[in-house]
Amino acid sequence: MKRFLKSALALTFCFGLIFSFACSKSENSPNVAADDIRLVSTTPADNDIVSIFTGNVSFVFDKAVYVNDKAKITLNGAAVVDASIDGTTLTATIRGLLKSSTKYTLTVDKGAVKDASDNLNKEVFSLKFATEDDPVIGGSVTQNGFLSVKGVSLVNKDGKGLVLHGVSLGWHNWWPRFYNENTIAWLKSDWKCDYIRVPIGVEPDGAYLSDPDFALSCLYTVVDAAIKNDMYVIADWHIDGSDPHEADALIFFQTVAEKYKDYPNIIYEVFNEPNNAIAWSSVKSYAENVIETIRNIDTKNVIIVGSPFWDQNIDKAAADPIKGYDNLMYTLHFYAGSSGQSVRDLATEALFSGLPLFVTECGGMDGSGDGAINTAEWQKWIQWMDDNHISWDAWDIADKNESCSMIKDGNSPVSGWKDSDLKTWGQIVRTQLRSYH
Repeated sequence: MKRFLKSALALTFCFGLIFSFACSKSENSPNVAADDIRLVSTTPADNDIVSIFTGNVSFVFDKAVYVNDKAKITLNGAAVVDASIDGTTLTATIRGLLKSSTKYTLTVDKGAVKDASDNLNKEVFSLKFATEDDPVIGGSVTQNGFLSVKGVSLVNKDGKGLVLHGVSLGWHNWWPRFYNENTIAWLKSDWKCDYIRVPIGVEPDGAYLSDPDFALSCLYTVVDAAIKNDMYVIADWHIDGSDPHEADALIFFQTVAEKYKDYPNIIYEVFNEPNNAIAWSSVKSYAENVIETIRNIDTKNVIIVGSPFWDQNIDKAAADPIKGYDNLMYTLHFYAGSSGQSVRDLATEALFSGLPLFVTECGGMDGSGDGAINTAEWQKWIQWMDDNHISWDAWDIADKNESCSMIKDGNSPVSGWKDSDLKTWGQIVRTQLRSYH
């Protein structure tokens, strides 16, 4: 009997140990060896839809890990060169690798990482995600409706990315002959413009400060023509300098917003080109006041903000963007004869930091608006804007004796232009605009 009791007790003790160990293993690491590396979470989540401006993808593990073999960390089969570890988080940099409307798989293959005890991952970790659809290229206001801003993208009424192309008129006080319905209708039907930019001059003789009624009359004529032709239109407070004349700007934008707030056509540009004598902090403060004025009346139409150094210090805006308002974008201006890769690099940095960009003025010549057209650099800019889904308009519909003015001379008509009525720049821009349709 004693022998039987001893055997029973021993069996019970052993069974208890086995059960205790099994429970412990089940609670802490079910079906996984104690030295295995386990995936806890990912950013983005599996099967998410992301922007092409997504820069990083992260895997979070249950323990601190180290990169063992970078070649085994791949995006759609290609090695991700830049992969780093911070404690439990592995970050793979995919910046600049993504194209729209594409499915991706980020894979951490067996043996890619190890823990502090040199245990390699025995499991393949993968994350599937896709990028947003290709944007809608152009189209009418009837098709796209009220516009808004999502991330860095301009989107239409259905939330789909949208890219618009158009031209800018010349200063209203110098070229009012083009501020008429026939010009706008021709730019829509023949040039295939999605929108028109209306630069209301502020300071020169005959401009807004000296004759606001004439300025508003010119603006209304173009905006009404754009509405009639189912186009978008930018109301541009067109001043180059350091003083935006805030009191006058507030009255101007209040007046425009009250008249057109219910139309999806209108876009506001609050400061054409702050120069190099004004800091971003001052531009930002001014813009916030104008935005508040507009938003008290028009709660949703897109507002575009400038930045110092003639709209090229967008890095300053990206580092300290305006907050508290929706549907804001920031303008980038370039002239291919003066602005090259360094400006594109700044713009790319701004996009990846989350700053939505809209090129409201550009040209193929130098920054003075004159000189030879740098066609090679212009094509680089076109490719960059197309690749990054950036809306743009070219400067300008005017007949001044300079290379940026698209109309040959004062004897040319206001619409129905033949090639002989256009300068080289006008022919280049018309061809480019028509290529999108």
